[in-house]
Amino acid sequence: MAIAKIDGIQAWKGLVGTEGRQWTDIAGRFAADPFDIAPAPGFALDAKSRFFCLGSCFARNIEEHLIYRGVEVLSKRVVSPKDEWPARANGFLNKFTTHSMVQELRWLAQPPADPGEHLLETAKGWRDMHLTPGLQGTTRERALERRHWLAADYFPRIARADVLIMTLGLNEVWRDTVAETRLNAAPGLWEVRREPGRFVLEITDVAENVAALEEARSLVKALNPAMKIVVTVSPVPMGTTFSGRDIAIANTLSKATLRAAADAFQMKHDDVDYFPSFEMATLSTRGFAYAPDCLHVADRVVSHIMGRFLGAYLGESTPRLAPEGFTELQYLDANPDVEDRVRSGELTSGFEHWRTEGEAQGRPMRTAELTARAERAGL
Repeated sequence: MAIAKIDGIQAWKGLVGTEGRQWTDIAGRFAADPFDIAPAPGFALDAKSRFFCLGSCFARNIEEHLIYRGVEVLSKRVVSPKDEWPARANGFLNKFTTHSMVQELRWLAQPPADPGEHLLETAKGWRDMHLTPGLQGTTRERALERRHWLAADYFPRIARADVLIMTLGLNEVWRDTVAETRLNAAPGLWEVRREPGRFVLEITDVAENVAALEEARSLVKALNPAMKIVVTVSPVPMGTTFSGRDIAIANTLSKATLRAAADAFQMKHDDVDYFPSFEMATLSTRGFAYAPDCLHVADRVVSHIMGRFLGAYLGESTPRLAPEGFTELQYLDANPDVEDRVRSGELTSGFEHWRTEGEAQGRPMRTAELTARAERAGL
């Protein structure tokens, strides 16, 4: 089925009236990094708009560059002990599939009768399979405590948001046939062997992902009928594939599936926009756009993408407030006591500390040498 049907006259008007309508028109853009695209937003936002970012690790990049401009980001503040998750404090909340995002929204509308049924006992403790794959096992009590906090504090903030940004990451989804849920993290080999037949890998198609996005929209519109949604595909490639294919092929299929789903979704709704962060990053020179691991997007490219985003949606009302060279992770690496306050939930971010206390105190913005954590994040 066609995602759009355009009258012949309108189609020719689209050709004649569109800048960059032929590949030869854009060839010159490849001479400079990052690759640039002028966004064409379908709606305007306000500098006072409150954002909630839901999705893959690229959502964490987006959050940081929003707060550097004084934008309120409701998804940023967390409680996250460093011994549980030493990377970005709220990185344990990364959602890589449309189905895992929908699952949280379903629970927001209809909490599970027993959250413990959705925890999995593993060889290394209890895991919440709806959080990020790298999160280590813990006690059942701690896993439940964290899940209760997410249900009571974190995800309900979506209802107060004006804008939901969804970054789509993967099309490989694990299904738990006992709990009847789609997981965000893959079960380990120990768990798969212990319960044969319980876990099934699904390589989802465009239609399934469109259906998930439609359900997500219905759920958030029930919370806030005025909600605007911006959907994008994460330029961070697939880290691991269970498909049995070369990961380069699996990643291409995954991104193509999600990109097509995002387009079909936004074409149906005036309150949904697609933003081309995927194209701006992946069409740039790889050595410029990515960290040495060829996985994480370089902060300079994220900064450019977010400058384009804010310029398109908010105009000139949100200049960058962070000083040149400031990054959240480097500031926290240089000031561990500030990170402790961020991880306790006392502060929303290191940047909040810099603005209210750190600059006046003469706090360092970075460590003398780049830390491994900052390097992995593409800084």
